[in-house]
Amino acid sequence: MKRKLACFGLAFALAEWFAACVPSPVLVPAAALFVLLLFLYRRHDFKILLLGALCGLVWFTAFSFFSVLPAQKYAGRQMTCTVVVETDAESSYQTGFLRGTLRVIQCDGKNTGFSVACDAFPGAEPGECFTADFAFSELAHDAYRLSHLSDGVYLQAEYQGNYLAQPDSSGLRFTLYRLRRMLSNRLQQWMPEAEGELESAMLLGHKQALRDTTQNSFRAAGVSHLLAVSGLHVALLCGIFSMGRKRRFLRPLIVVRAGLVIFYMFLTGLPVSVMRAGLVFLLALAGDFFWQPVDLLTSTGAAAVLLGIQNAYAPCDLGFQLSFCAVLGVQASAALYNLELEHLPLPAGKISSRLWDGALKVLESVQTALLASFATLPVLVANGMTASGVSLLTNLLVVWMLQPALLLGILVLFLSVAAPLAPVARMASLLLSLLLHIMIAITDWCANLPLAYVDLPTRYTLFVYGVLGLLALAFWSRRRMTWYPVATAFCAIFAIILGAWAQKDVVRVSLVGATNNPCVVCMQNGEAVVLFRGGQSNLNALETYFAEHAQPDIALLVDLRQEPSELDFSDIPVLSAETLPACQALSVLDELSLDLYHDSSGNLAVIKIGPYSLATMAGNIQLDHPVTADIFCAAGTLSESVPSDVILTAVRFPKWQPDAPNTRILFATDRSAVVIRPGHSLTFEEVEPLALQ
Repeated sequence: MKRKLACFGLAFALAEWFAACVPSPVLVPAAALFVLLLFLYRRHDFKILLLGALCGLVWFTAFSFFSVLPAQKYAGRQMTCTVVVETDAESSYQTGFLRGTLRVIQCDGKNTGFSVACDAFPGAEPGECFTADFAFSELAHDAYRLSHLSDGVYLQAEYQGNYLAQPDSSGLRFTLYRLRRMLSNRLQQWMPEAEGELESAMLLGHKQALRDTTQNSFRAAGVSHLLAVSGLHVALLCGIFSMGRKRRFLRPLIVVRAGLVIFYMFLTGLPVSVMRAGLVFLLALAGDFFWQPVDLLTSTGAAAVLLGIQNAYAPCDLGFQLSFCAVLGVQASAALYNLELEHLPLPAGKISSRLWDGALKVLESVQTALLASFATLPVLVANGMTASGVSLLTNLLVVWMLQPALLLGILVLFLSVAAPLAPVARMASLLLSLLLHIMIAITDWCANLPLAYVDLPTRYTLFVYGVLGLLALAFWSRRRMTWYPVATAFCAIFAIILGAWAQKDVVRVSLVGATNNPCVVCMQNGEAVVLFRGGQSNLNALETYFAEHAQPDIALLVDLRQEPSELDFSDIPVLSAETLPACQALSVLDELSLDLYHDSSGNLAVIKIGPYSLATMAGNIQLDHPVTADIFCAAGTLSESVPSDVILTAVRFPKWQPDAPNTRILFATDRSAVVIRPGHSLTFEEVEPLALQ
């Protein structure tokens, strides 16, 4: 087997991801199975994969025992702790409070060293240190749990008071954070607001000031990877200091480049994508230093092992998964390009040869963007994110701008230090602003194209990818890989047609917003009806939800609030339940009906989807005649006027739970949905039954 370390690293990372996703009792029989297969299999290549998987499981178990369990023993306790505010802190929903990660350095006078997530604590900026009372609990089993674990956060903390300020931390990461923020402010002083925010995000990874509209446009256009410092940024920046291939093996230059890579990794805050790229680049520099050949896949496998040793939950990080999948896509493109060079005939003549070389370079760029997008798509879909149908076009139009934008940003920072060089710095900043303005304009144009938002069904898309993977193994075993692209294209076209037909008229109902008072969103055939509760935070959650679900047309927003406050619903058609008669029937979407009930005690909305009905309420309405529903989307209270077979709630421990002992109660996360096929079936996705407390 070629690239043994690459295969070992892949198996190691997959085993850690598997161990993080399955219950703990599964790990022992899984490890025993790998040991058994390791002794039974005779083929050496499979032994490498099995050994990597076994090592991954063993290390995950050891890491959990020595690093995670000592922190989780504080769950369920309230203690006086000294904490440091980490660099991911941001404004909380409570005025004057922050939310983010806290590093607990002391508990009741004893030295500790674990991190917790806290939704609201007093503070102004990262690096602050204070003593206060905290109540610790285990992390909620929601969509953010694995992300917290991959960041080294093993507990949830709730601030209880008794705040006492301590001297600020002088740690290196906070010094570099302040440096990063200072450099970001300097860039924004020399550039227009939008362009300065974009340059700070791309060069320094400082995205705190980046406006939501820019992030949504880059996400819709399929180039959000430009906003997150990753392997592409590291490669381009370090390529600036390569001094050409002739000086590639100059050892003093190699040491300087390695130092720059390490400094840039720490300056950007050590995100997983940068750590992966930095480790790969450092391994490449080590190969150059000792005059040894370097292989990208082998270096990537080694980086996977190193990151997995540093934190066994690292493979659960979205940046880790996207980064490694993108590398696989780029490597597949390189292999395909080499195959094309071997089999495609070269034209005769000088001019023809140059045109042919140019065409091959364009083909390589298209293939790289296409295969990288194809490789990262399963990760996006599995994490409930929207794919972009214009990512190939946008990448071809704007990715080439990244290197000059990074180079000009560095130039502006250096020239702005000396006052005599201010005119030159101004010229460089104007050129950079023009380049970024063009990038933003192209991205906005691509984001407004018809196929910019593509909301793919998670399970069906992953099933199609599984089928394509099995086809790849079949063609590879029969040494017929040249026919695989044709089979892939045929299967993809068939899957798209079948998927479009299967999703027609399907209704998806989700709870969006605050867990104690969420909105109810019904989507069908690219249109949506919103049953609105809550305030500005719920409106912001709706905007994020629609951005992640292909921006459907909002056919109607029903405001169920009893005392509606002024909110900017833009151009969305709004219907206030408070202004309607006691009972009102409406037709919405395709063959769906909406019944609205109103009295002084509350507002009730009932959506009828074929033979099924779904209800939600604001307040506590009391009707003369009860309205029965199949599903009731509960908030803070229940009503005897709305009996139901199933209660759907976003609160894990609702106060009203003892009042519904004979009703099936389901806990819904932000990825949960009720899927209704009118006239056929009703199913629940990503929900969890709640037991009576």
